[in-house]
Amino acid sequence: MIVLASLVVIILPALFDFDGEYQVDTRSKIPQRPDIEPIVIADPGLNRSLDEAKTPGQLFGVDAAREAVEQAGGQSSEELKPQAPELSGEGVPVSWLLQIASFSEEQKARSILQQLQRDGYRAYSESSTAKGKTMHRVYVGPKFLKQDLLDEKAVIEQKYQLKTLLLRLEP
Repeated sequence: MIVLASLVVIILPALFDFDGEYQVDTRSKIPQRPDIEPIVIADPGLNRSLDEAKTPGQLFGVDAAREAVEQAGGQSSEELKPQAPELSGEGVPVSWLLQIASFSEEQKARSILQQLQRDGYRAYSESSTAKGKTMHRVYVGPKFLKQDLLDEKAVIEQKYQLKTLLLRLEP
C-alpha cells in the first residue's frame, strides 16, 4: 500500500502539469488569396443559321408514316407481324409509335391521354395544324420492339374501343 501511495505521489504530478497555462495559437493558417486573372467570354449571340425547333412529328417523320398508313387504308397484315429490333441506314435504331386517336377538340385528347397514363401507358399528345385545322393526336410509345406495341395495340383497341395506327419512326 505504501508503494502504491508513493507511486501516485510521484507520477500524478508528472502526468498533470498544474503550473502552466495552455496557449491557444491565434495565428491564421489560411493561405493568401491567389492571383487569378478573370477570363472574359464573349456573348455567343443568336445563331441565325438555326431553323425553328422541329416538333417530334417532323423530327421522326410521324406525319409521313401516318399518311402512308392512311393511304394504304390502315394497317396491312405485313405491318402487324412481329419484327426484331433494327437499325436505319444511318445506324439509328428504328422505333415504333402507336397513334391512339386524333381529335379536333383538345379536351377529348386530354381525357384519353389521362386515362392511358392512369392505366400505366407511356402516352403523350401533340397538336398540329394542317389546312387551317388543328388536330390533337394521342400517342403511346415509342418502343424499339414492335411486338410490345402490337400487344398494347390489341389491349388498347379492346379496352377503349378505338382503332389505332402503328407508325414506324425512323429519324
